[in-house]
Amino acid sequence: MTAFATLAGGVHAVRIPMPAGGLPFSLAYLIEDARGRLLVVDPGSPTAEAQAALMGAVDALGRRPADVAAIVLTHLHADHAGGAEELRRRTGAPVLLHRREQEALDALASGPPAPDLDAWGVPAERRPELQAAATAPVVPSLRRADGLLEDGDLLDVPGRRLRVLHTPGHTPGSVCLHDEDAGLVLSGDHVLPTVNTGLGLGGPSASNPIADYLASLRRVAALDGPDVQVLPGHEHPFTGLADRCAVLAEHHLRRAREVAAHPGGTVWEVAASLTWTGGWDALRGFTLLSALSQTALHRDFVARAPLP
Repeated sequence: MTAFATLAGGVHAVRIPMPAGGLPFSLAYLIEDARGRLLVVDPGSPTAEAQAALMGAVDALGRRPADVAAIVLTHLHADHAGGAEELRRRTGAPVLLHRREQEALDALASGPPAPDLDAWGVPAERRPELQAAATAPVVPSLRRADGLLEDGDLLDVPGRRLRVLHTPGHTPGSVCLHDEDAGLVLSGDHVLPTVNTGLGLGGPSASNPIADYLASLRRVAALDGPDVQVLPGHEHPFTGLADRCAVLAEHHLRRAREVAAHPGGTVWEVAASLTWTGGWDALRGFTLLSALSQTALHRDFVARAPLP
């Protein structure tokens, strides 16, 4: 996929550069409505380079900033939502996100909750990097959306039936968008073509994010069909949604079975015994913190109910 590509009638993808250290880019989507205006989905990181890429795509379509009708965020992470505040300032367009995601933003306004490194059994020499990772900002400067979405809402996009699907797991208020007539599923970080989605990365949740994610995968998989195309938040568009959901579900169930096989020990000891894509010894900083957090979530998951 090139830096700017038309994927279907009136639907365009833009590669938005991300700061070094992770995936190279996120994908923003520009969706034209029947009035010739644009819906922007996930404007991307809050850098000048990212903003230039997005506004360059708007210009390439022959549109002006005032032609942006609304900005929809699939979830609160800065690599998707970081540019929303500046885009709202430039265009005057309202920012929309799920109600649960606004609640998560409110809860994270004073900083993410500190992990209990004592309870996890983290060795003293590894604690400084985890404490630093826990205080690094992961949410955008945006503090208040202009409108809150609910599951089942139809977005105000004349000429399209673009429905909101609440798909918690990655974060409490993650959403996918289903273009019912065009057969498109904008999946944010809920389903990516090759990367395994991290879970529980949106602040405190009363429910278990592993269980939430598995239920959300089943729901999204049911949207698949021979002509359905998935437009994810990273990597590249793809087909075979149900198959990919099955692979992701099995990844987490396999991890849960691994955790269940180690009922004793600390979170650190259990995590060190698990299979990690790049190897346990390669985990550092945020990736190590995420691995430990998800190990703790899997322990809670297997304690709550028998594994399927």
